[in-house]
Amino acid sequence: MLDAWMIGIVGVIALGVLLEILLPEGQTGKYVKGAFSLLVVFVIAAPLPSLFGALKDWDPDYSDVAPDYGFVAETADEYERECSRRIESVLAENGYESEVKVVIKEGSVSEIGEIEVILYLPVLTPEEVNKHISSAAEIASRTLGAAADTVSVAAKTGGGNGSA
Repeated sequence: MLDAWMIGIVGVIALGVLLEILLPEGQTGKYVKGAFSLLVVFVIAAPLPSLFGALKDWDPDYSDVAPDYGFVAETADEYERECSRRIESVLAENGYESEVKVVIKEGSVSEIGEIEVILYLPVLTPEEVNKHISSAAEIASRTLGAAADTVSVAAKTGGGNGSA
């Protein structure tokens, strides 16, 4: 089919060269060249309907192309770990000892579903603890550009988690 199409294009080009040589420059020549241009478009576009027909019959269920779900899950897990480390680092820069767990939404590689933060605080009054919780939630949300309602912060007072 492709060979016939190429031969048709070459034939139309040869006919166009012949018409260019033989036609006079007047009004008739302009009309003939316009009609010939339309013929060239039709010859070039001729295989498109059969191509679209072939695409219509294509069934992706029988295709050899399929996503590698193991790779997708592995990528999402690595993204979760990296986001958690990033928030912990920013919180440490702001003087907070913490543990962070980022959860990616099911079926996504990078859409954040939930951010869980545990702050290790010294013994403080409830008002001070609430200030630190609000501050940590805002830092976590801003660090990843996540919605504020995806962040939950819990505080453990009276000592750290044992890490430096």
